[in-house]
Amino acid sequence: VQVDAPCIAEVGFNRPINPMKVFFFYDSKFVPLRDYMVASMEASQPASAFQLQEDILDDLKGNNRAGGGMPTYLYKSAKICKALDEVDKDEVFLFTDVDVQYFQPIHQIVEDCMVNGTDIIFQKEFEDIGVNIGFMAMRNTSACRGFWDYVHAEISRTQALDQRVVNNSLYSGHACGEFGLRWDRWPSKIWASSMAFSGPLPEAIAVHHANFLIDKAPSADPMPKLEQLKQLASELHERKEQVQATATVRPWATFMEAARGCQAMLDYRSRHFGERRPGPEWSMLAEGHVVRPGGYSEKAAKKRAKETMAPDGADG
Repeated sequence: VQVDAPCIAEVGFNRPINPMKVFFFYDSKFVPLRDYMVASMEASQPASAFQLQEDILDDLKGNNRAGGGMPTYLYKSAKICKALDEVDKDEVFLFTDVDVQYFQPIHQIVEDCMVNGTDIIFQKEFEDIGVNIGFMAMRNTSACRGFWDYVHAEISRTQALDQRVVNNSLYSGHACGEFGLRWDRWPSKIWASSMAFSGPLPEAIAVHHANFLIDKAPSADPMPKLEQLKQLASELHERKEQVQATATVRPWATFMEAARGCQAMLDYRSRHFGERRPGPEWSMLAEGHVVRPGGYSEKAAKKRAKETMAPDGADG
């Protein structure tokens, strides 16, 4: 599939770089996203900077896509465990989704983030809270292996969203206490589109993960995410070229404005990183933080609301 490479910053390729393994997977419907991602990697850094470790799947156990759902959550966590088996001890590598584009060389950012022995760097879901597992650097350590073995087993046991399992373990202190996991979040230049909720684009974006869409789209259709990738690439190109805004509002400005008030975004944040979050206490957060208590039950909330609306004297 022929794709256009995104606009990138002007970079020099003179610094010698040890190849970094990049693990990812996709199915045949997601080939356009895969090709766009790889084209952006090759345009923003020397080809020798990466070793691609990719799986292309015909059918993810009936899910017929690599875009979400329980088969994908289980495959991804198992694939991470397998990747840890395939790299050297203490080797650092990337594990990424394919709805990603690169604008700058990534090696130095990875080195800076992992220099103090960090086991995993996750992407920010929002500027203030939450991790996203769509673009990660990790080190092959016993802590990292123990953590992902647990995540895979917990997804299988609870049938829960993979990111919910990950965030619960991290913010509850379980990952640190049980495995000694040292984790952090990327700087904001490794940007996810869910971060549009938190404010404007950072000055210089190195990586963009198209993890959020304004309009709901079929998970098996890669085109809406590909369109978002191209829109941001166009926006950054126009900024670089200092193209003057016309009377027509540019598509990216429309996305940024809509993301902050989108009901789907507000509901997602409330249920996963807000007052309606179920699950364990997130003791890593400060006392009094609205997200810390957890334990919210939609079923119990509906029951309370029903009881509140019942007429006086009515039986419960």
